Order: sequence, then structure tokens, then C-alpha cells
Amino acid sequence: MWADLRSAFSFLTIVPLGYGDSRKAGWSFTGFPLVGLFIGLLLAGTASLNLISPEITAFLTLLVWVIATGGLHLDGFGDSCDGLLATVQPERRLEIMKDPRAGSWAVVGLVLLLLGKWLLLQQVTPLLLIAVPVIGRWNLVVAAFHFPYARSSGMGAYFRDGLGWPQVLGAAALTLVICLAVVQQMLGTVLVFVFSTAFALLIGTWAARRLGGGLTGDVYGALCELTELAGLLGLGIWLNG
Repeated sequence: MWADLRSAFSFLTIVPLGYGDSRKAGWSFTGFPLVGLFIGLLLAGTASLNLISPEITAFLTLLVWVIATGGLHLDGFGDSCDGLLATVQPERRLEIMKDPRAGSWAVVGLVLLLLGKWLLLQQVTPLLLIAVPVIGRWNLVVAAFHFPYARSSGMGAYFRDGLGWPQVLGAAALTLVICLAVVQQMLGTVLVFVFSTAFALLIGTWAARRLGGGLTGDVYGALCELTELAGLLGLGIWLNG
């Protein structure tokens, strides 16, 4: 279990714990919500500082968010914007997403995503903020388990090896427990869990059709980012509604 958790942290964050080699990489998915909890605690701690103004505090929180993850999912989001929004055949979309150069859709998408997070971070309390990256990493599990992989190889394919129902159920249980501790309402926790999962499945289904029936690691990252943005938006509406 410790080796799997080390792999999850090393893959999803800049924390250099190394990769465990006792089991297949897919076992690490169980620990993804715990990685989200770690990131969420970092964000909550930064958001609690109340430095100078809400705008600056939100910027520093966003900066910690990006640094802690090494920009991993942002990179996937940018590549996904370039590929999924291109008016070409699915095979060509997959080629575009492998191109290391950022196109216009990637630039526009990343600007809007980061701007949206910065604005919404000013509306969410530090405690509730903890749940956002947890839900984001839970939906990495959902996407990797539910959708076939669009390529024969790649980092996403490597980490899916060994992913099955035990890992999914373990990740789901951790996600629910963490969100319940944060939201402190059973109904609210269930709604957050169900709606975020449905959102990821909806966007994932659209993306899979654009790519010929499957997803890639880039799209996993994009789903994580979009789920986090949607989570911030939902919490902002709830708190200010």
C-alpha cells in the first residue's frame, strides 16, 4: 500500500517519493484522493493567510496549486484543447495532442481556465476548498477506469495497468469520507460526488467520440482541471446564492 501511495504522489505532484514496484501501476489509483487531500490542505493553508487583498491571496493559492502539481494536468488540458477542438479526423487529433507546441486553442483554453480559477478562489472558503482537488483526482480514476485508452502505449496506458474495481471502490470510499469531513453534510457530500462524476463522464464521452472511442492521458488531465473548475463554480454559487 505504501509503495502504491508513493507512486501516486510521485506521479501527481512534485513530491519526490519515488515509484513503488511491488505491484502494477494501476494499484496507485486507490491513493489518488489522498493526493488530492494533500493538495487541498496546501491550498486551504495558503487561502487562510488573508494576505493584503483577496485577489493576491487567490493568486498565491493558484500559484501553489500549479507548483504542487508540476503543471501536469494543465499540460494535458492545453494539449486536449488543441486536439479535441480541431476540425479534423480523430487520428489527426491524436497526432496534434502529441505535438509539444501549444496552438491557439491551448493558449486560449489555459488563459480562461486559470482566470476562472483565480476569480472563483476568491469566493470559496478555505475548508471547502480542500474538497476540490480531491474530487478532481477521483475523476482521474473514473476516466481511466470507464473509458478505453485511445493509444496502444503511453504514460496513461502504463498507469491503467492493474486498475480494476478494488482500486475504484477504494478511491470512491476515500473520496466520500474526505468530502463528508469537509462538507459536513451527508446530502451535500453525495450531491458533490454524484454530480462531479456525472460531469466527468459527460465530458469524457464527448472527448472519446472526438478521438475515435477512447481517451488519452492528456484528456484525463483535462477532465481533472475541468472538474476542479466546475467544483469551484458550484461552491461559489452555493456560498453566494
